[in-house]
Amino acid sequence: MRVLLRPVLVPELGLVVLKPGRESIQIFHNPRVLVEPEPKSMRNLPSGVVPAVRQPLAEDKTLLPFF
Repeated sequence: MRVLLRPVLVPELGLVVLKPGRESIQIFHNPRVLVEPEPKSMRNLPSGVVPAVRQPLAEDKTLLPFF
């Protein structure tokens, strides 16, 4: 699961606060999470769960003999 969130900076305390929605809170049940800058291609997406990336070629069963 990937999630796009807006950070709230608290510079006085050196903290960054993230407020996930109900559907994305489960990502924080892992011991660690990856944080990276928002790609330009996601600038127009709303905050929340990011749809999974589909790979049509990887899902094409007719290509299995090739691999």
